[in-house]
Amino acid sequence: MACLKTTAPDDPPPSNAVPDGPDAEVRDYRLRELAARVRTMPPGIDRDYFAGIVASRSARADEAVSLLKKVLPALHQKEPRRTAIALEALADTYAATYRYRDAALIYEDLLPLQSYLAQPVDDDAALARILAGAPEQTVSWTGPVRVNTSRNPIGSVNAEFAVNGSPVTWLLDTGANYSVVSRTVAQKLGLTPLPGAASLGAGVTGLKSSMEVAVVPSVELGGATVHNVVTMIVEDSNLQLGPDGKAYQIDAILGLPVLRALGRVTFIRKGEFLAGEAAGPSEGGVPIFMRGQTPAIECEVAGEPLLFTFDTGASGTDFSVRYYERFRHLASSWRTRTVESGGAGGTVRRTMFVQPQVELMVGGADVTLRDVTIFSTNMNAGIDVLFGNLGQDFVEGSDSFTLDFSTMTFRLGVATAPPSGR
Repeated sequence: MACLKTTAPDDPPPSNAVPDGPDAEVRDYRLRELAARVRTMPPGIDRDYFAGIVASRSARADEAVSLLKKVLPALHQKEPRRTAIALEALADTYAATYRYRDAALIYEDLLPLQSYLAQPVDDDAALARILAGAPEQTVSWTGPVRVNTSRNPIGSVNAEFAVNGSPVTWLLDTGANYSVVSRTVAQKLGLTPLPGAASLGAGVTGLKSSMEVAVVPSVELGGATVHNVVTMIVEDSNLQLGPDGKAYQIDAILGLPVLRALGRVTFIRKGEFLAGEAAGPSEGGVPIFMRGQTPAIECEVAGEPLLFTFDTGASGTDFSVRYYERFRHLASSWRTRTVESGGAGGTVRRTMFVQPQVELMVGGADVTLRDVTIFSTNMNAGIDVLFGNLGQDFVEGSDSFTLDFSTMTFRLGVATAPPSGR
């Protein structure tokens, strides 16, 4: 695709406020409403633009690329905000389908317009430039995947997979946009960093750490081998979580691109990870959407459908400032406490609101969360966009859960006794 030659506007862009309607539905990820509205729109640029955003956030890559490429020249003439949002959606779609060079070209067009977005994209653009010449990720199968898992001290799920015949313990993390390894593991595996460096964000901590990027030739996951796995290399100290002297060292994180490549994955609470034929059919459940490169699941809270990202690398759930603003009338029943949040950039301590109990409805399943932390201000991070981030406590009351990326659905298995605490 030829680059659009965008230029920065002479005056600062207006605030992120937009009138209620389809543009507000785009901003707020009200995707059900937006999809229904698109179906009633007459043919034209507006319909194609909003349909392209819905397609991108629903992981319908071919449809998203076709629609967004079609409307961008017209949007560029008079709609800088929509141009920025369309470019971001197109870059996300290219990155999710391993078209790194195409993503890098789009980011160059987007950078002068990024002030129209909710979050800056400098780090994503820098990473895309590094990956511009990287090969596409692929997967080959010799049979189903059925691998034993274990819980690590921070409550996440670990599994052992081989790289070049060397066993590596990986944390399975749907919240990681790319896989990550420590400097020690990178050296053990003989990884050669690609030219250039970028920054790696750390979720709710808001911290960043410098990183290098490498491509792992293959990761063997039982009956599947994933080739050309993009992997961030960070210093060991940035993958240590917990207090000094008792910190847990993460060696490697297997990110969403690998899990998504497996099509359908099932996590069994008793200690198994399944993919391919072993994961079995996925019937029912709720839709999975994408917030950038992170899966998001719709849950009902007090009868309202709200969208949350889902992060198997997080031990607990955090609610965002959007949740706080929606339910702040309940704050008298909340308490406060100091919370330590961890990620690839380190840890941060904050005083937070805590909601003692939250009832969620996920499809036909009831989920009870306890002692959920709530951010009452913007974190200038991805968590601000939706209503929060669901962690392992979201699924620990069920015997299994399945993410089916072929149908973009999420399903909880049979519920067990609810957990007694976080």
